[in-house]
Amino acid sequence: MERESNINSILEELIKSGSEIDYLKDLKKRSLEIVKKDIDLSEVLNEIAKEIKEQTESFLNQKNQYDINYISGISTCIYLPDFNNNGEYKLKLIGGTTSRNKDLKVNERTMFDIASITKLYTLLLLFKLEEKGIINLNDKICDINPDFQNLEDFTLNDLVRLHGDLRTNGNITQATSKEEAYELLKTLYLNSNTREENKYTDFGAIVIGDTIEKVVSRYLGKEMTFEEIMHKYLLDPIFAINTQFNPYISNLSGNGNDFGLVHDPKARILGGAVGHAGIFTTSDDLARLSKEIYSVKYYSKSLISKSHLDRLGEITFPNSSQSNKGHLGLYVKHPLGYAKTFTPPEFSKGSFSHQGWTGSVATFDPNNLIHNSILVNAIYEDDEKEKVRNDKPIGFGTAFEEYQRQITKNIMLMYIAKQYFNRYCNVKENINITKYI
Repeated sequence: MERESNINSILEELIKSGSEIDYLKDLKKRSLEIVKKDIDLSEVLNEIAKEIKEQTESFLNQKNQYDINYISGISTCIYLPDFNNNGEYKLKLIGGTTSRNKDLKVNERTMFDIASITKLYTLLLLFKLEEKGIINLNDKICDINPDFQNLEDFTLNDLVRLHGDLRTNGNITQATSKEEAYELLKTLYLNSNTREENKYTDFGAIVIGDTIEKVVSRYLGKEMTFEEIMHKYLLDPIFAINTQFNPYISNLSGNGNDFGLVHDPKARILGGAVGHAGIFTTSDDLARLSKEIYSVKYYSKSLISKSHLDRLGEITFPNSSQSNKGHLGLYVKHPLGYAKTFTPPEFSKGSFSHQGWTGSVATFDPNNLIHNSILVNAIYEDDEKEKVRNDKPIGFGTAFEEYQRQITKNIMLMYIAKQYFNRYCNVKENINITKYI
């Protein structure tokens, strides 16, 4: 009875934090089954990890009706950081190949093209620069970046909130050079300047990146690229050495080519280092980023402030028809759960995630200190277009959602087990496991 009461207490705390009760119901029985007095925390977590490994292996090997693997490579990371000397847990599951055409195995150092998850980094950088007094989010774009005079009275905050309808006089991806693409970008105008609704677009993040470049260069009194600024203020301070634009290594995946180029066509023609896409990273670096974001709850100095952390999980337009209802396209909690968001309903209120066109997803629960990234090699090219949707094999989205559902249940089981052993058995140990598939 005492064990059941303790499990109930942990579940009640999860529900109070915003976890959806319907998704936690079956976890109580499983928690009671695995949390036994005759086994320790390491054994419990390894038992759950074994099941996650099987789920990951199944996803890696799963094929659609055309006998095409949904993915050919994967690096999944589950990370429960610690700030109270209770021990932290990290599980990495790695398998498959870096390319669909070459037999180069994915490993811990493989850097994945994360596409629009780059927007999260851009948002964090923008918040960091605001905290340093270098940039003001209420400044009009046209006042601080003369290249975008057609954005009327729109501010950086308007772009962050995805206000309006941004368009250019021509297709950037059809430009023949970076210079030509940028000239087209400067024609950006507001087809609608409403602040009553949001519309997902890459253009806002591109303009934010370009504006950061101009403002910081003036502030420092020397020319700085967006890439250099990202490293100076965000990546280097957290030692994210395997997070880069245009990486000069061959151990890359998820970008759909063997040339080391970013997959996103707008990012590629604009030089590969822009605000909306272009970052390559690893599971370890994403885990490191999560801990740095969460640390503001425990330390006076952190990557970003508590108020900015809260903004990451904020619902900007509650009645929006868009699935990604957060700042700069972040996916926040949604009443319809996985049907509308990549943020698991089991996570707390204020959790957030981002997903890239290449298929990868990173999720963050800063209240319960949970992070999960699923980096995949999903881009697939085929002359028979009926076999492909959004540059990925038909059925990928459904298969990915089922995989995320499965492992999230086990992530929560790990969380409950760790809380139980920390509180009631005084078990405090760091556990780091890497499983190759």
